Amino acid sequence: MSRFKISHKTKVVAILSAVFAAILTPTTALVYQLSQDSLLTVTLAICLSYALIICAYRLFHSHFTPVTQLQAYIDAKQQGQSNLSLGYSDPSSPWAILGAQIETLFTTPQPQSEHLIDGLFQHWPHPIALFNQQSQLIFFNHPMYVQLKTPLLRGMTLTECGFSFNNKQCNHAKLDQNWQIQRITLSDAKQTLITASYIGHQLQDAKRQSQADLIRILSHELNNSLTPMASMADTLLNTNELNEQQTRQVLTRIKSRSESLLLFIKAYAELTRLPSAKPQHFDLKTLATLNAIEQHIQLNYAGESQCFADKLLIEQLLINLFKNASEACTEQAHITLRCFAQGDMQILQLTDNGPGFANIENAIHPLYTTKKTGNGLGLALCNDIVQKHNGQLLLANTEHGAKITIKLPQG
Repeated sequence: MSRFKISHKTKVVAILSAVFAAILTPTTALVYQLSQDSLLTVTLAICLSYALIICAYRLFHSHFTPVTQLQAYIDAKQQGQSNLSLGYSDPSSPWAILGAQIETLFTTPQPQSEHLIDGLFQHWPHPIALFNQQSQLIFFNHPMYVQLKTPLLRGMTLTECGFSFNNKQCNHAKLDQNWQIQRITLSDAKQTLITASYIGHQLQDAKRQSQADLIRILSHELNNSLTPMASMADTLLNTNELNEQQTRQVLTRIKSRSESLLLFIKAYAELTRLPSAKPQHFDLKTLATLNAIEQHIQLNYAGESQCFADKLLIEQLLINLFKNASEACTEQAHITLRCFAQGDMQILQLTDNGPGFANIENAIHPLYTTKKTGNGLGLALCNDIVQKHNGQLLLANTEHGAKITIKLPQG
């Protein structure tokens, strides 16, 4: 069931109307009963209604006019107007006494420190409020008043101003998630400074950038997998006489790569990030050999064939590393991949015959690249994959090319 609030003015009007009816109805009924004269009764009802309306009007305005004056005075003072004063016909009335007290609050000279604060922050573009040691408001600027849309008076407490704290996090009902509220404790002055900054535009920019990065990463992986698949299909299409064994090998590899890519994209899309690593034993030598053949890379594999890691993620890692090596080499890429144990870690070590890393300090950073056609995602994604395994990826340059060392827990 929906609920609505009845304003104070509506309540007063309702009460006055009820009194009006309570007086007019029985009076006119009594006059008519005694006189049995309709004209006299109507005339008396009109005169009595007029008198009651005048009384109700005066009562209504005598009740609300002082309130309206006080609200207008407070609003004007909060906006910096100084040439205003309150005037009441009866200085002894409760409204006049309350108005005089409010005028005193606004006209009382401020301490020198508060004048300094006014000078520094009065024209500050961001909302600012300052509270003393007793958590009482001693200063606020115009942007704070405008944003809170709540009457503020010096001496109001933090709670009365609408601020609340949850695990040292400052909140206000009028400042939503597009605002960043900071609470700063001034230890020397024993005061609390609250500032608010609008970060809505930054949040939107960050959201758009995150979406763009996600699209670029998925596009990067799609191109890495679809390019060799297209190449293999093109080879079959350009063959006059299809060899059944070769055709089956190509189609089997295309099917395997498609399924692997679909699983990867599905996991990525569901979590909007790399899927968690699910390590298991698999044949690393066979996996690396197949990917090297697809990318026309000469691979020299040495060491243990079995690897304990997430096969899906490691395949994406190999695709990116092989592709980087192939693009870096001016001739056919030669990669040596070694797999061996070192203590409780398994080591994957790749070396190539390329020129090495041009800027090794920034090579792993996302979206950083020295290639004209690169997008800086390959090594960054490889690093993320290794970190998903709680491992470490190290880059180095040797006399013969680049060297990548991957350390993975043996489980």
